[in-house]
Amino acid sequence: MPFSIDIFDDEPYEIRIHKNSLEILATVPIGHNPVNGNLYSAHVALIRLEPYEGTNKAELLFEIVETSGDNKNFFDNGLETQRFLSGADRTTVLEVICAVITSIVAERRPDVIVMTTSQPNLPAKALTKYRKVSQAIRLAGYDGGKGNSFDGQSIWMFVKT
Repeated sequence: MPFSIDIFDDEPYEIRIHKNSLEILATVPIGHNPVNGNLYSAHVALIRLEPYEGTNKAELLFEIVETSGDNKNFFDNGLETQRFLSGADRTTVLEVICAVITSIVAERRPDVIVMTTSQPNLPAKALTKYRKVSQAIRLAGYDGGKGNSFDGQSIWMFVKT
């Protein structure tokens, strides 16, 4: 399936921000399919969780969205996106996702950020993107990392420094 990236190193890219008091969602158009017209975007969300003992907590989510007319397909798994996103394009998109994460985390500044893998029992190679995302969260002024797993899903927790 042909994919044409719309993000280039030497050009600024568009970030659409939607927010309210509970969440912030950033959407970045990342590419298109020149054959069928499908559009691809990266979504990054920081969603406020119920406070625990006065702590402002949020969950971080990210995914790739494929839009075909009125239909949307949501991909939170690298195995699913590899059919259209590979090589240097994959690296570029992850860099954009990390930059957006740093930006929205720095804006909201929750006390605690939680992130979990979308799929259970991922192989080590699949956890690479989560390590890069963890670095982006640390750049926004947080300390923490991967903790225990639950039902095969890896869990990361970060605390504002």
